[in-house]
Amino acid sequence: MQQANNLPRLILGAAERYAHPDLLCYPHEHGWIRWSSVAMTQQIRALTMGLIARGVQRGDRVGIIAPPGPEWVMIDLAIQSAGAVTVPIFKRISPESFTHEVKDSGMRILFIGEPNEIPMAVEHGAGLVELITFGCCTDNEEFEQLLAAGREVDEHDRTRFDRSVASIEPDDLLTIIYTSGSTGLPKGVELTQSNLLSQIAASASRFQLDPHRDLALSLLPLAHIFERMVVYFYLASGMRVYFADDPKKVAEYARDIRPTAMTVVPRLLEKVYAKMKDGAQAKTGPAGKLARAAVGRAEAKPVESRRGVRDLLFDRLVYKKFRAALGGRAHTLISGSAKLAPVIAAFFINVGINVYEGYGMTESAPVIAVNYRGHRKVGTVGPLLPQVEVTIAPDGEILVRGPNVMRGYHNLPDASAETIDREGWLHTGDLGSLDDDGYLTVTGRKKELFKKSTGEYVPPVPIEHAIGEHPLVDTAVIFADNRVYVTALLFPDPVKLSAARQNAGLSNMTDAEYLRSDAVRTQIQEHIESVNRARHHCERVVQFTFAEDAASIERGELTPTYKVRRANIERLYQDKIEAMYANIGGTL
Repeated sequence: MQQANNLPRLILGAAERYAHPDLLCYPHEHGWIRWSSVAMTQQIRALTMGLIARGVQRGDRVGIIAPPGPEWVMIDLAIQSAGAVTVPIFKRISPESFTHEVKDSGMRILFIGEPNEIPMAVEHGAGLVELITFGCCTDNEEFEQLLAAGREVDEHDRTRFDRSVASIEPDDLLTIIYTSGSTGLPKGVELTQSNLLSQIAASASRFQLDPHRDLALSLLPLAHIFERMVVYFYLASGMRVYFADDPKKVAEYARDIRPTAMTVVPRLLEKVYAKMKDGAQAKTGPAGKLARAAVGRAEAKPVESRRGVRDLLFDRLVYKKFRAALGGRAHTLISGSAKLAPVIAAFFINVGINVYEGYGMTESAPVIAVNYRGHRKVGTVGPLLPQVEVTIAPDGEILVRGPNVMRGYHNLPDASAETIDREGWLHTGDLGSLDDDGYLTVTGRKKELFKKSTGEYVPPVPIEHAIGEHPLVDTAVIFADNRVYVTALLFPDPVKLSAARQNAGLSNMTDAEYLRSDAVRTQIQEHIESVNRARHHCERVVQFTFAEDAASIERGELTPTYKVRRANIERLYQDKIEAMYANIGGTL
């Protein structure tokens, strides 16, 4: 990978060196819409010149709210090429957060890629001067005019674009990303060109990808810095990138394009793992017995141990089919955003799909540590990235320092000083440890430690993960803060729930009725009792209740990266939660 002092120059240089006819691709009902390296470069030039013609100046804030895809990437790079600052906005954001982000950033132009986002921008976008729709929006006249104006400027002065890109300095602000925290209004994280360049260079030292052979399937929101940085890395490496428009179609797209690399969140791997395991359970006769034995072996076999004859047999007869479900060529799956259960990591690794767990946060642009080929310990988040320093504070908090650490929080000097100390250490709020080999393990959140009214402390995340292993439970949320005992609110998996009801021969019942049935209550109670046996007495779940539906981003129960929003859930389900403490005799 060649060096550059700013991101547009790095990516445009790679596009020139590796001329792909399908550099950026997006699904369409009749196949894939493909953007070549040349077409991408031309589009970025036209958009950049169009923005400059519209009066966009260095440091101006320009927003994007749209599905991930080629146009998102090209608009982002055009904003940067004009010397402006990209402000991504998550889809399905609350009106309150939307208004705050527009006002706080000083955004005046917003690109909108979906028609259902337009009413939000019109009603709650005070301060916005211009809304430019593109993509699947019906009337994209402003976007086409922007391109036409940009092409005209470019024709008259072919050096203007190059001069604009060359003027971008490493310390220039690249983006403001508003963190979707579990409480309060989001804070704007300021990341510079050098923050992202350091991440791309470090990633290239860990993952050597072949621009001629490797191909990426992008599944996650580009508004989140994790996927955005990784897509930058793919493009800087000369790789082709195909975008998925629906996570539920991952298997379909993977079989079609046969990707070699993907970044994922544990939730996605959990669903793929469950589907593969359910398929093995459903098989009958000798084939079913073989499939179940193969799954059990993949779950239990230490990943560092040698493959024996039995493993080779399972590989030929079972694991090969599992790999085919993801296209058959996937060799690098990088998992981030939340903790990955070791049993799931072991399963994928043992069936021949290399999963590498990493760790980071928006404020660190984002990667701090990651496992990689030849350097992997399941259960850890791997060695530190090059140039990244970590120290563990006396209270166990992970502190980070390096060229990837944010400039600060936008318009929040006190919060910035509280988060980054005078020695440059970023206080992550996560608890963890470094082993003798330099592998980092994250053990929990500093603030996610509930204190019961009895004075005892309860870590919610390990309990939630354990309860969530039950097939009917999609998400578990624990409550214990200032309470006398621990309770759990369970969000069902609607697909598994419906299948279980049908298998039980209860087609006369609705899913909601089945959820309230004695059979389900008994199942869940037994599962929770098994979880409790492995916990300290003060951590044991005493009561549980079910929500009616799976947790969703739209209702504010999950962040856009599928993390639990505890404060919102506690507010939305206050009656159910209080009932668990008022009625110790019932669970539903």
